[in-house]
Amino acid sequence: MRRKATRQLGSKAQKNQSVERKRHDMPPKTLGQSALPLAALITATLFATANTANAQSGGVYNITKSTIDGGGVTLHSGGIYRLGGTVGQHDATRLTGGIYKLTGGFWSPVIPSTAAPDQTGLDKSRFISFSIPTSAFVETALRVKFITLHSVVPPYTGGASVPFTLFEGQSQYVGPPTQYVESASSGTPLYASQLQCAPYYQDWSTVGLLHVSGEAIVPSSNYEVENLAASCAGNESSCVAISAPLEVKTTRWGDVETPYNPPSPDPQPDTSDISAMVNKFKSALGAPIKARALLAGSNARGAIGPGDISPDFNFTHISLCVDAFKGLPYPYKPGKCAGDAAKACVSDSDCMSPPNPTTGPCILCP
Repeated sequence: MRRKATRQLGSKAQKNQSVERKRHDMPPKTLGQSALPLAALITATLFATANTANAQSGGVYNITKSTIDGGGVTLHSGGIYRLGGTVGQHDATRLTGGIYKLTGGFWSPVIPSTAAPDQTGLDKSRFISFSIPTSAFVETALRVKFITLHSVVPPYTGGASVPFTLFEGQSQYVGPPTQYVESASSGTPLYASQLQCAPYYQDWSTVGLLHVSGEAIVPSSNYEVENLAASCAGNESSCVAISAPLEVKTTRWGDVETPYNPPSPDPQPDTSDISAMVNKFKSALGAPIKARALLAGSNARGAIGPGDISPDFNFTHISLCVDAFKGLPYPYKPGKCAGDAAKACVSDSDCMSPPNPTTGPCILCP
């Protein structure tokens, strides 16, 4: 028995030596040969895990899927900086039930509300009007794009109808709003802003209906109003967190009362516009609001500022409406010459023409 057992042990030892020789005879595996199958296994495992929310189990073991994620819209601010985040955000998926929807995963651009049109449906010649709906995204900036400027149809009968194409495609921003009154006797409030070159951020939903003027708010024109999220501050030109545009148009020069041109092809204004302006001068019941009736600018560029909106309505605006009724063209030029900001222009050649020729180009900003 002892000799048999020894032979068995010897046989096992020979087998072990044979295995060892085979192992030593095998060429060593390179890093790539061993890492690639391992990487493929890890990738497959992660892919399978990422595409299922079920727990993984085997025998007595159980691995429950769970994550701690960043995200959310809880905002903290200090100076010009803002920080938002949450702990325990839902994974990248969309859950719905009834009227509710929950989206998890990476943050998406926060798109502000689109500006709402003036609910009266009444257009203006020197103002555009709109409001911003109540939104959770408190601070936004309002940008006005100039689509077509001073495209007069039919042409003026008493002078040239020059389109302001040099400024089409450009944009400016709505400045801080100011509260005014329609007249000292009525005390009816209104909010108005002027266009400016720099973005201005605030909660616009508290303002209500806002009337916007500016050198580039001119008759017979089309505009687009965009609402920019606070995250756009400093990179407005490339930011994508922007609302859909609101299209707004202005009426023909001096056209303050319906029917308007456009859409009416009639050569407005007519006697009903002059009558409406007189009623505004009298503060009569049913007279047009200031945003419809104010026509006169305070300089050669046609700016309508606080000094023009604050006082009670005066006869200057009626006189300009009468001139428009006679077919006289819009008397202002919205641009300024780079060499002399006091000289108004609609083309570079205007800057070099007399009187007081100066250098161009003709610009709106800065």
